[in-house]
Amino acid sequence: MAKAVAVTDGVAYCATCYAREFKKVPCVQCGKTMRSLGGKTPATCRSCKAQDRHCIRCGKPVPRAGLTVEEGVVCPSCARYYKEPQPCAVCGQKSLRLSRDFQDGFTEPVCNHCRCKGYITCPSCGKHRRPVGPDGQGRVVCKQCLERAGPFICPQCGHEGRAHSKTRCEACYWKDAVEKRMRSAVALLSRPWAKEAFSGFTLELRERVGAQPAAMRLEKYFLYFVKLDTLFTTPGDITAEKLIMALGREGLRRYAVPQSYLIRHGIVPAFSDEILQAASAEAAQTALLTASEGQWYAGLLRRFHAHLAEINARYRTRGWQGKQQRFVPRTVTTALRAAKIFLDFLEIGPAAGVQHIQQMQLDRFLVERPGYRDGIRAFVRFLNRKEKLFRKLKIESVQRNLPKGLILDRDRYTSLLRTWLNPADDVLKASLISTLMLLYAQPAKRLVRLRLTDLAQGATDGMYRVIFGRTEITLDPRVGHLLARYLERRRALATMEETDDTDWLFPGRRHGGHLHEAIVSYYLKKQGVTANSLFTTAIYYAYLGGLRHPKVLVKAFGITDYTAVKYLEMIDPRLTAEVEARVASR
Repeated sequence: MAKAVAVTDGVAYCATCYAREFKKVPCVQCGKTMRSLGGKTPATCRSCKAQDRHCIRCGKPVPRAGLTVEEGVVCPSCARYYKEPQPCAVCGQKSLRLSRDFQDGFTEPVCNHCRCKGYITCPSCGKHRRPVGPDGQGRVVCKQCLERAGPFICPQCGHEGRAHSKTRCEACYWKDAVEKRMRSAVALLSRPWAKEAFSGFTLELRERVGAQPAAMRLEKYFLYFVKLDTLFTTPGDITAEKLIMALGREGLRRYAVPQSYLIRHGIVPAFSDEILQAASAEAAQTALLTASEGQWYAGLLRRFHAHLAEINARYRTRGWQGKQQRFVPRTVTTALRAAKIFLDFLEIGPAAGVQHIQQMQLDRFLVERPGYRDGIRAFVRFLNRKEKLFRKLKIESVQRNLPKGLILDRDRYTSLLRTWLNPADDVLKASLISTLMLLYAQPAKRLVRLRLTDLAQGATDGMYRVIFGRTEITLDPRVGHLLARYLERRRALATMEETDDTDWLFPGRRHGGHLHEAIVSYYLKKQGVTANSLFTTAIYYAYLGGLRHPKVLVKAFGITDYTAVKYLEMIDPRLTAEVEARVASR
């Protein structure tokens, strides 16, 4: 049998047997006469069966099936993926994409690589096609572009543009692609509020960044809405703690764009930096306590955590909050992590207790892990005051001198200032931050938290003034000019944000947030300097310029009394001798 007329239940029938075995019966949907094996009813004709069927791979309607499999029908375009790979007639490599091309002389099925070896990327339309000849500009183009006399006018939008096909331009293609991907994604969401939120976000994203970038980013941002759709029945259920648990701090950073959209439109509540930091720290602390379960020190670590929480609550009740906050949630996490690392370092058996911790073990830990010298102090104080030890532990103070090379020499100092005071527009923000750090000894943590209200401009002289410490200082005219340039070009770092939405001098990625200190570190690393180096250099050259009293540093730059005295002592040993002499004479 060369070709079967009908295949039913896996059995093929020729034309003779088909006429004998298949009886004429009416279709239950359209009423037309059709043939059914043995005259079985109810029966549906081929036309009615093809009306509502879709390809099981791509989901498109299939009026004429390219292949029928057990799961359903497949369209002609997807049929190749359900067949076995066949060898190419030229290279012999097996491929699912084999085709003939009589125009190029391929009478046997060949793979795309062999068939398209002579193709080029058309400089006019951007398609990978067969070259035909040069156009009016001398460029070798494809047949469609060569036949088109003038510029391409899009039949869909009516504007001149780059052709994507004969029916639409490239801009219309990407616009339609965004809508198509949006509809496909919305169908996968189950909550009505999530569907509406994702649709609104997609359309605004396309409006802000353009259709092509929006289409490329849509799949990444869709995962954020999938998680919200899965975890929360209504937007009111969303809290900072739950988001931290579901996404983590890294997830919140990665999905800052869609989250900022939801916050800006009131779909989810806004989270301050303090709330997010507290939730992140709480999650990290819980993870540390969970990891200690089953260890001999599990109870000790829980008592230490409760002790730190008590101190934190005491600070808050006494007004140390907001900008005045000193005992931040990250402080608790740092101390708890250092304590766990120290207890793991001890390698004490399960029968041992806190009384087995000895001074020699602490000393060895500090020698092998010097970076934890400050972090472990809170735990040592807790052991001495709250736990019963045979002998109290002690961390010896180490005299710290300025590391070699920390202060920049005059040539390097002058070169950096010259570069940062005359920057290009693309590095304007980085140059302004670096200049403020180098001239005014400002840490990155304080600079990124500057608000527009912290600045003032004189009505007569036009000079900018800013409050770094306790008093208002006037910026150098060159720095003021740099600041004015930045304010003219100031823009939000986030994709869908405007500078009118925030009063931070340096807006960040998150809605209502400021620039992160890590980005400042990235700026400085590209210049080959560190924040500590700029801070020390600023104090050193301020000292050489005549600023030699610690109180001036405190009032003008906002440096703490202890830090100002400490740095000036290290810079000028004579100051230390004078202080000691005055103390001794009293």
